Amino acid sequence: MTIQMTIQEDYPSGMTKTEDGGFGWQVWHRNGTACPQGTVPVQRVEAEAELSQGKYGPLIPDAAERATKGHQYAVGFVEADLPIYGTKATLNVWNPVVESADDFSLAQIWVTSGNYKHNELNTLETGWQVYPNKYGDRQARLFTYWTIDAYISSGCYNHYCKGFVHVNRHVVLGGAITGTSTFGGDQFDITLQIWKDPLSGHWWLGMGLNVVPIGYWPVELFTTLSAHASKVQWGGEVLYINSTGLSNITQMGSGAFPRKGFRKAAYVCNMQIAEKNRSFLPPLDFQLGATQPDSYTAAKTHGRGPSGCGNHFYYGGPGPGPLRSSSFRSDPLAILFLFLGVYVVV
Repeated sequence: MTIQMTIQEDYPSGMTKTEDGGFGWQVWHRNGTACPQGTVPVQRVEAEAELSQGKYGPLIPDAAERATKGHQYAVGFVEADLPIYGTKATLNVWNPVVESADDFSLAQIWVTSGNYKHNELNTLETGWQVYPNKYGDRQARLFTYWTIDAYISSGCYNHYCKGFVHVNRHVVLGGAITGTSTFGGDQFDITLQIWKDPLSGHWWLGMGLNVVPIGYWPVELFTTLSAHASKVQWGGEVLYINSTGLSNITQMGSGAFPRKGFRKAAYVCNMQIAEKNRSFLPPLDFQLGATQPDSYTAAKTHGRGPSGCGNHFYYGGPGPGPLRSSSFRSDPLAILFLFLGVYVVV
């Protein structure tokens, strides 16, 4: 269920303001695809309260430990010498199995700057996420997340706290996504873009091949991200705490390893970054990494890929699970991987 909130409208510089009627991919669109002019859809706070612990779980004093405890990653990334002003990618959507209420599985794009030294890591994150909720559904949901102090006291999903300014009346953050990829069959994907407006300095979120603006994070929120980013990442993340000790399953992507290829594995395609003149271009090169490659990994393949997908890679896996419970660990390599370094896979 959604409520409406009246806001002052804004729009990124250099873009003509238009109404895009192409949205119809969220569950709430069954009852209409847009709020009235001058309002935007906002998910009720009590629905988001299920995420009140935040993406990085209970507060742990050490930022690096909190950001890596139970978290595993399989991603592609670019850490550039030049300033980065945005990134864009297409992600296919799945409904991975997530059995424990403490866990989640997601696919996203990251824009980051800074690191854990002096707790100065800034991040912008957006994608789809699956987590068990009190209603028993396991649908992928569109989300955004940001932090400015390495997840110590900041860190906010969607509209759960002040920060993100929503301007699009067709899309609700936190809303369930109707389309899902089918294993061995049709694929459903979404295109996401984060970019820095050269005039206002705000970081904008857009969706779709034609990049329809959804809203923005005001530049005043940030410290190390106030001017530009230094690194981008694309791919999967899971939180697998195993708090019950029952070896609950937490899949990443489709639950299949990358070697399964198109129609069976999760993919990221058409990765682009904005440098120099802020034009979005495919990266000259990107690396792949994973923190627990026996459970989740990322890989390029030489087989047939999605049509028109450009630069792409596959990622995911079945997770530790009952047959892999002995392999699970809170991997100390994660801190080296996430924003500081990487366990590289090929």
